[in-house]
Amino acid sequence: MGSGQLARMFALEAIPSGYEVSVYSPELHSPAGGVGAKEFVSEYEDKEALLTFLKSIDALTFEFENIPEIALSVVEEFEKNSDLIVRPSANCIRIAQNRWKEKSAFQEAHIPTVNFFPVFTESEKSETPTKVKFPCILKTNTMGYDGKGQVKCNSKEELEQALSSLKNPNHIVEEFFPFTSEASVILARFQDGTIANFRPSRNVHKNHILDLTFHPGNFSPDVEKNLVDYAKKLAEEIDYVGVFGIEFFIQGDRILCNEFAPRPHNSGHFSQDCGSLSQFSLQLRTLCGLPAPKEIPVRSVTMKNILGEDYKPESKLWSQTLENPHYRLHLYGKTEARKGRKMGHWNYSGPNPESAFNDWK
Repeated sequence: MGSGQLARMFALEAIPSGYEVSVYSPELHSPAGGVGAKEFVSEYEDKEALLTFLKSIDALTFEFENIPEIALSVVEEFEKNSDLIVRPSANCIRIAQNRWKEKSAFQEAHIPTVNFFPVFTESEKSETPTKVKFPCILKTNTMGYDGKGQVKCNSKEELEQALSSLKNPNHIVEEFFPFTSEASVILARFQDGTIANFRPSRNVHKNHILDLTFHPGNFSPDVEKNLVDYAKKLAEEIDYVGVFGIEFFIQGDRILCNEFAPRPHNSGHFSQDCGSLSQFSLQLRTLCGLPAPKEIPVRSVTMKNILGEDYKPESKLWSQTLENPHYRLHLYGKTEARKGRKMGHWNYSGPNPESAFNDWK
Protein backbone atom coordinates (compact mmCIF):
# COMPACT_ATOMS: atom_id res chain seq x y z
CA MET A 1 0.00 0.00 0.00
CA GLY A 2 1.61 3.18 -1.27
CA SER A 3 3.60 3.72 -4.46
CA GLY A 4 6.41 6.15 -3.58
CA GLN A 5 10.14 5.66 -3.19
CA LEU A 6 9.94 2.97 -0.51
CA ALA A 7 7.56 0.92 -2.67
CA ARG A 8 9.93 1.51 -5.59
CA MET A 9 12.94 0.18 -3.69
CA PHE A 10 10.91 -2.78 -2.43
CA ALA A 11 9.90 -3.59 -6.02
CA LEU A 12 13.55 -3.42 -7.10
CA GLU A 13 14.23 -6.21 -4.58
CA ALA A 14 11.14 -8.31 -5.24
CA ILE A 15 10.77 -8.27 -9.04
CA PRO A 16 14.26 -9.67 -9.81
CA SER A 17 13.45 -12.50 -7.38
CA GLY A 18 10.45 -13.49 -9.49
CA TYR A 19 7.65 -11.80 -7.56
CA GLU A 20 4.92 -9.68 -9.11
CA VAL A 21 4.42 -6.41 -7.25
CA SER A 22 1.24 -4.33 -7.23
CA VAL A 23 0.85 -0.94 -5.56
CA TYR A 24 -2.26 0.93 -4.45
CA SER A 25 -2.33 4.73 -4.20
CA PRO A 26 -4.01 7.78 -5.77
CA GLU A 27 -0.90 8.40 -7.91
CA LEU A 28 -0.57 7.42 -11.57
CA HIS A 29 2.93 7.03 -13.06
CA SER A 30 4.34 6.62 -9.56
CA PRO A 31 7.95 5.90 -8.53
CA ALA A 32 7.04 2.23 -8.00
CA GLY A 33 5.17 2.04 -11.28
CA GLY A 34 8.29 3.30 -13.01
CA VAL A 35 10.20 0.12 -12.13
CA GLY A 36 7.56 -2.41 -13.09
CA ALA A 37 5.00 -2.47 -10.27
CA LYS A 38 1.37 -2.76 -11.42
CA GLU A 39 -0.53 0.36 -10.37
CA PHE A 40 -3.99 0.33 -8.80
CA VAL A 41 -4.92 4.01 -8.80
CA SER A 42 -7.71 5.08 -6.43
CA GLU A 43 -8.22 7.01 -3.21
CA TYR A 44 -7.50 5.17 0.03
CA GLU A 45 -11.10 5.75 1.14
CA ASP A 46 -12.52 4.01 -1.96
CA LYS A 47 -13.68 0.75 -0.40
CA GLU A 48 -14.65 -1.02 -3.63
CA ALA A 49 -11.39 -0.16 -5.39
CA LEU A 50 -9.41 -1.25 -2.36
CA LEU A 51 -11.23 -4.58 -2.24
CA THR A 52 -10.45 -5.14 -5.92
CA PHE A 53 -6.78 -4.57 -5.14
CA LEU A 54 -6.80 -6.88 -2.10
CA LYS A 55 -8.46 -9.69 -4.09
CA SER A 56 -5.65 -9.52 -6.66
CA ILE A 57 -2.72 -10.06 -4.26
CA ASP A 58 -1.41 -12.75 -1.90
CA ALA A 59 0.41 -10.57 0.64
CA LEU A 60 0.23 -6.93 1.69
CA THR A 61 2.76 -4.61 3.26
CA PHE A 62 3.00 -0.83 3.63
CA GLU A 63 5.32 2.00 2.69
CA PHE A 64 3.80 4.64 4.97
CA GLU A 65 1.70 4.83 8.12
CA ASN A 66 -0.69 7.74 7.53
CA ILE A 67 -3.40 5.51 6.10
CA PRO A 68 -7.06 6.46 6.74
CA GLU A 69 -8.88 4.31 9.28
CA ILE A 70 -11.49 3.29 6.71
CA ALA A 71 -8.76 1.66 4.63
CA LEU A 72 -7.20 -0.09 7.63
CA SER A 73 -10.62 -1.45 8.62
CA VAL A 74 -11.22 -2.78 5.11
CA VAL A 75 -7.81 -4.48 5.13
CA GLU A 76 -8.39 -5.94 8.59
CA GLU A 77 -11.84 -7.34 7.72
CA PHE A 78 -10.66 -8.75 4.39
CA GLU A 79 -7.72 -10.46 6.10
CA LYS A 80 -10.05 -12.20 8.58
CA ASN A 81 -12.13 -13.72 5.80
CA SER A 82 -9.41 -14.65 3.30
CA ASP A 83 -5.92 -16.10 2.96
CA LEU A 84 -4.34 -12.66 2.54
CA ILE A 85 -1.12 -12.18 4.51
CA VAL A 86 -0.79 -8.69 6.06
CA ARG A 87 2.57 -7.75 7.61
CA PRO A 88 2.77 -5.65 9.71
CA SER A 89 -0.76 -5.77 11.11
CA ALA A 90 -3.26 -2.95 10.79
CA ASN A 91 -3.01 -2.51 14.55
CA CYS A 92 0.73 -1.80 14.31
CA ILE A 93 -0.02 0.86 11.68
CA ARG A 94 -2.58 2.43 14.03
CA ILE A 95 0.01 2.63 16.81
CA ALA A 96 2.63 4.27 14.60
CA GLN A 97 0.28 6.87 13.12
CA ASN A 98 -0.87 8.12 16.53
CA ARG A 99 1.76 9.74 18.76
CA TRP A 100 -0.22 9.08 21.95
CA LYS A 101 -0.61 5.37 21.16
CA GLU A 102 3.02 5.20 20.06
CA LYS A 103 4.45 6.76 23.22
CA SER A 104 2.09 4.64 25.34
CA ALA A 105 3.35 1.50 23.58
CA PHE A 106 6.92 2.53 24.41
CA GLN A 107 5.99 2.87 28.07
CA GLU A 108 4.25 -0.51 28.11
CA ALA A 109 7.40 -2.08 26.64
CA HIS A 110 9.50 -0.32 29.34
CA ILE A 111 11.29 1.82 26.77
CA PRO A 112 12.22 5.26 28.12
CA THR A 113 10.73 8.27 26.37
CA VAL A 114 10.21 11.96 27.04
CA ASN A 115 7.39 13.06 29.32
CA PHE A 116 4.30 13.64 27.20
CA PHE A 117 0.82 15.02 27.81
CA PRO A 118 -2.43 14.65 25.86
CA VAL A 119 -4.28 17.64 24.48
CA PHE A 120 -7.51 16.05 23.33
CA THR A 121 -10.07 18.13 25.25
CA GLU A 122 -10.68 21.77 26.12
CA SER A 123 -9.84 21.09 29.78
CA GLU A 124 -6.49 19.54 28.78
CA LYS A 125 -5.74 22.64 26.71
CA SER A 126 -5.98 24.75 29.87
CA GLU A 127 -4.38 22.28 32.31
CA THR A 128 -1.34 21.11 30.33
CA PRO A 129 0.70 24.38 30.54
CA THR A 130 0.73 24.01 34.34
CA LYS A 131 2.09 20.43 34.20
CA VAL A 132 4.83 20.51 31.58
CA LYS A 133 8.47 21.55 31.96
CA PHE A 134 9.93 23.96 29.42
CA PRO A 135 11.01 24.04 26.71
CA CYS A 136 8.48 21.68 25.16
CA ILE A 137 7.12 20.79 21.74
CA LEU A 138 3.46 20.89 20.75
CA LYS A 139 2.81 18.23 18.10
CA THR A 140 -0.15 17.07 16.09
CA ASN A 141 -1.17 13.65 17.36
CA THR A 142 -1.48 12.32 13.81
CA MET A 143 -0.19 13.10 10.31
CA GLY A 144 3.10 14.77 11.33
CA TYR A 145 6.45 13.92 9.70
CA ASP A 146 9.77 15.63 8.88
CA GLY A 147 9.09 18.33 11.46
CA LYS A 148 5.64 19.17 10.11
CA GLY A 149 2.84 19.84 12.57
CA GLN A 150 4.97 20.82 15.54
CA VAL A 151 5.86 24.01 17.42
CA LYS A 152 8.58 24.50 20.02
CA CYS A 153 7.45 26.51 23.07
CA ASN A 154 10.00 28.00 25.47
CA SER A 155 7.60 29.26 28.14
CA LYS A 156 4.17 28.76 29.65
CA GLU A 157 2.94 31.83 27.81
CA GLU A 158 4.14 30.53 24.43
CA LEU A 159 2.44 27.18 24.98
CA GLU A 160 -0.80 28.84 26.11
CA GLN A 161 -0.78 30.98 22.98
CA ALA A 162 -0.12 28.00 20.72
CA LEU A 163 -2.85 25.97 22.41
CA SER A 164 -5.39 28.80 22.23
CA SER A 165 -5.15 28.81 18.42
CA LEU A 166 -6.02 25.11 18.10
CA LYS A 167 -9.39 24.49 16.51
CA ASN A 168 -9.04 20.73 16.89
CA PRO A 169 -7.22 19.76 20.09
CA ASN A 170 -5.90 16.44 18.76
CA HIS A 171 -2.33 17.12 19.90
CA ILE A 172 0.25 16.08 22.44
CA VAL A 173 2.90 18.08 24.27
CA GLU A 174 6.36 16.55 24.68
CA GLU A 175 9.04 17.90 26.99
CA PHE A 176 12.23 18.77 25.13
CA PHE A 177 15.26 16.53 25.64
CA PRO A 178 18.64 18.21 25.03
CA PHE A 179 20.16 15.32 23.08
CA THR A 180 23.70 15.35 21.72
CA SER A 181 23.22 12.69 19.05
CA GLU A 182 20.46 10.81 17.26
CA ALA A 183 20.39 7.10 16.47
CA SER A 184 18.20 4.59 14.70
CA VAL A 185 17.90 0.83 14.46
CA ILE A 186 16.53 -1.08 11.48
CA LEU A 187 14.94 -4.31 12.69
CA ALA A 188 13.15 -7.23 11.04
CA ARG A 189 10.92 -9.61 12.99
CA PHE A 190 9.71 -12.79 11.34
CA GLN A 191 6.44 -14.69 11.84
CA ASP A 192 8.10 -17.22 14.18
CA GLY A 193 9.50 -14.44 16.37
CA THR A 194 13.04 -14.55 14.96
CA ILE A 195 14.65 -11.10 14.94
CA ALA A 196 17.38 -9.80 12.65
CA ASN A 197 18.73 -6.29 12.92
CA PHE A 198 21.40 -3.97 11.63
CA ARG A 199 23.75 -2.28 14.07
CA PRO A 200 22.56 1.17 15.20
CA SER A 201 23.27 4.11 12.92
CA ARG A 202 24.00 7.73 13.79
CA ASN A 203 21.81 10.36 12.11
CA VAL A 204 22.15 14.07 11.42
CA HIS A 205 19.07 16.13 10.62
CA LYS A 206 18.87 19.52 8.90
CA ASN A 207 15.67 21.57 9.13
CA HIS A 208 13.95 18.54 10.73
CA ILE A 209 14.72 16.35 7.67
CA LEU A 210 17.32 13.58 7.72
CA ASP A 211 20.50 14.76 6.01
CA LEU A 212 23.16 12.14 6.81
CA THR A 213 23.27 8.62 8.21
CA PHE A 214 26.54 7.05 9.36
CA HIS A 215 26.49 3.27 9.60
CA PRO A 216 27.51 1.88 11.97
CA GLY A 217 27.06 4.74 14.41
CA ASN A 218 30.10 3.78 16.50
CA PHE A 219 28.33 4.15 19.82
CA SER A 220 29.75 2.63 22.99
CA PRO A 221 29.01 -1.09 23.42
CA ASP A 222 26.56 -0.38 26.26
CA VAL A 223 24.65 2.26 24.29
CA GLU A 224 24.56 0.07 21.19
CA LYS A 225 23.24 -2.89 23.19
CA ASN A 226 20.54 -0.77 24.82
CA LEU A 227 19.41 0.65 21.48
CA VAL A 228 19.02 -2.82 20.00
CA ASP A 229 17.34 -4.19 23.13
CA TYR A 230 14.76 -1.39 23.10
CA ALA A 231 14.00 -2.06 19.43
CA LYS A 232 13.50 -5.76 20.17
CA LYS A 233 11.25 -4.97 23.15
CA LEU A 234 8.95 -2.87 21.00
CA ALA A 235 8.73 -5.51 18.26
CA GLU A 236 7.76 -8.16 20.79
CA GLU A 237 5.39 -5.91 22.79
CA ILE A 238 3.23 -5.07 19.75
CA ASP A 239 3.75 -8.46 18.02
CA TYR A 240 5.30 -6.81 15.00
CA VAL A 241 6.05 -8.82 11.87
CA GLY A 242 8.01 -7.01 9.18
CA VAL A 243 10.70 -4.33 9.06
CA PHE A 244 10.67 -1.13 11.07
CA GLY A 245 12.93 1.80 11.82
CA ILE A 246 13.06 3.19 15.35
CA GLU A 247 14.67 6.51 16.31
CA PHE A 248 16.36 7.53 19.55
CA PHE A 249 17.80 10.62 21.24
CA ILE A 250 21.07 10.19 23.16
CA GLN A 251 22.78 12.32 25.79
CA GLY A 252 25.80 10.57 27.31
CA ASP A 253 24.56 7.17 28.43
CA ARG A 254 20.94 8.30 28.60
CA ILE A 255 18.68 7.11 25.80
CA LEU A 256 15.11 8.16 25.03
CA CYS A 257 13.01 6.72 22.23
CA ASN A 258 11.54 9.30 19.86
CA GLU A 259 9.36 7.41 17.35
CA PHE A 260 9.14 4.40 15.10
CA ALA A 261 8.03 3.83 11.52
CA PRO A 262 6.24 0.55 10.63
CA ARG A 263 8.17 0.10 7.38
CA PRO A 264 11.67 0.50 5.94
CA HIS A 265 13.12 3.82 7.05
CA ASN A 266 15.03 6.65 5.42
CA SER A 267 17.93 6.06 7.82
CA GLY A 268 18.11 2.45 6.59
CA HIS A 269 18.94 3.27 2.98
CA PHE A 270 22.62 2.69 3.74
CA SER A 271 21.72 -1.02 3.71
CA GLN A 272 21.40 -1.04 -0.08
CA ASP A 273 25.17 -0.81 -0.37
CA CYS A 274 26.52 -2.25 2.88
CA GLY A 275 26.57 -5.96 2.02
CA SER A 276 24.40 -8.75 0.70
CA LEU A 277 21.13 -7.75 2.41
CA SER A 278 19.16 -4.51 2.47
CA GLN A 279 16.22 -3.47 4.61
CA PHE A 280 14.03 -4.09 1.55
CA SER A 281 15.26 -7.66 1.13
CA LEU A 282 14.40 -8.22 4.80
CA GLN A 283 10.96 -6.73 4.18
CA LEU A 284 10.48 -9.20 1.32
CA ARG A 285 11.61 -12.11 3.48
CA THR A 286 9.30 -11.27 6.39
CA LEU A 287 6.34 -10.75 4.04
CA CYS A 288 6.75 -13.87 1.92
CA GLY A 289 7.77 -16.37 4.59
CA LEU A 290 11.39 -16.69 3.46
CA PRO A 291 14.01 -17.77 6.03
CA ALA A 292 15.58 -15.25 8.37
CA PRO A 293 19.28 -14.68 7.64
CA LYS A 294 21.74 -16.23 10.08
CA GLU A 295 23.71 -12.99 10.00
CA ILE A 296 23.68 -9.62 8.28
CA PRO A 297 27.14 -8.93 6.79
CA VAL A 298 27.77 -5.21 6.62
CA ARG A 299 30.42 -2.66 5.75
CA SER A 300 30.61 1.00 6.67
CA VAL A 301 28.34 3.25 4.61
CA THR A 302 27.45 6.93 4.75
CA MET A 303 24.07 7.93 3.29
CA LYS A 304 23.14 11.47 2.22
CA ASN A 305 19.64 12.52 1.22
CA ILE A 306 19.02 14.44 -1.99
CA LEU A 307 16.25 17.00 -1.50
CA GLY A 308 14.62 19.03 -4.24
CA GLU A 309 16.95 21.98 -3.71
CA ASP A 310 19.96 19.65 -4.00
CA TYR A 311 18.76 17.83 -7.12
CA LYS A 312 21.37 18.91 -9.67
CA PRO A 313 22.10 15.99 -12.03
CA GLU A 314 24.02 18.16 -14.51
CA SER A 315 26.26 19.81 -11.91
CA LYS A 316 30.03 19.45 -11.75
CA LEU A 317 29.66 18.05 -8.21
CA TRP A 318 27.47 15.19 -9.40
CA SER A 319 29.78 14.41 -12.32
CA GLN A 320 32.85 14.32 -10.09
CA THR A 321 31.05 12.18 -7.52
CA LEU A 322 29.93 9.64 -10.11
CA GLU A 323 33.54 9.27 -11.25
CA ASN A 324 34.35 7.81 -7.83
CA PRO A 325 33.32 4.12 -7.72
CA HIS A 326 32.75 4.28 -3.95
CA TYR A 327 29.66 6.49 -4.44
CA ARG A 328 26.36 5.06 -5.63
CA LEU A 329 23.38 7.16 -6.69
CA HIS A 330 19.79 6.11 -5.96
CA LEU A 331 17.05 8.25 -7.57
CA TYR A 332 13.35 7.87 -6.88
CA GLY A 333 11.86 8.59 -10.31
CA LYS A 334 10.06 11.76 -9.24
CA THR A 335 9.54 14.25 -12.06
CA GLU A 336 9.11 17.43 -10.01
CA ALA A 337 11.89 18.65 -7.71
CA ARG A 338 10.48 20.77 -4.86
CA LYS A 339 12.24 22.22 -1.84
CA GLY A 340 12.30 19.66 0.96
CA ARG A 341 11.07 16.83 -1.28
CA LYS A 342 13.15 13.65 -1.14
CA MET A 343 14.38 12.97 -4.67
CA GLY A 344 16.99 10.30 -3.95
CA HIS A 345 20.10 9.57 -1.93
CA TRP A 346 23.81 8.91 -2.25
CA ASN A 347 25.57 6.00 -0.55
CA TYR A 348 29.32 6.08 0.03
CA SER A 349 31.11 2.84 0.95
CA GLY A 350 34.78 3.74 0.58
CA PRO A 351 37.58 4.80 2.94
CA ASN A 352 36.95 7.48 5.59
CA PRO A 353 33.14 7.29 5.53
CA GLU A 354 32.83 10.01 8.21
CA SER A 355 34.19 12.63 5.80
CA ALA A 356 32.49 11.45 2.59
CA PHE A 357 30.27 14.54 2.29
CA ASN A 358 32.23 17.10 4.33
CA ASP A 359 32.75 19.43 1.36
CA TRP A 360 29.12 19.39 0.25
CA LYS A 361 27.16 22.59 0.81
